[in-house]
Amino acid sequence: MNAIVAVITIAMATNLHAKTLSFPSFQIEVPADWEHSIESDPADHPGNVARLRDPDRPGNLKLLSYDAPVLVGKEKLRNMTNMDASIPLNWQQWGDYSGYEYNYVERGSFYRQWWLVNGRALIFITYQSDPESKDSDTAQIDRIVRSITAMPH
Repeated sequence: MNAIVAVITIAMATNLHAKTLSFPSFQIEVPADWEHSIESDPADHPGNVARLRDPDRPGNLKLLSYDAPVLVGKEKLRNMTNMDASIPLNWQQWGDYSGYEYNYVERGSFYRQWWLVNGRALIFITYQSDPESKDSDTAQIDRIVRSITAMPH
């Protein structure tokens, strides 16, 4: 019983200390103490770019959102990952979006990437940190990505 109360208390505390960032096609919950910037530059990206970071941690999260002209299914999204077909990627649910996630270490940095879709709305997410922090950041980054809510069109 105490474990259930603790989980509910943590969940409520997490929600009380979160802020909602809104984009044309989605919303995402971010811890209140996280810094963020939102850019919209149609010349470079035909969507919005959000950069998020915990000022007390080394990692950062970058989201690029884009509305495709057509519905994007599993196969088309898999092709957008540009990952070799021999690399297994599992279809997963992240908030109101579905797609693929891939983790790797390259040049001394740890990366998590998501390619997510909800109809025509695409979100490409990259989390970059040092390899030593990856395990301690996993739960919080998962919570943020799972908070994605689709906006009605």
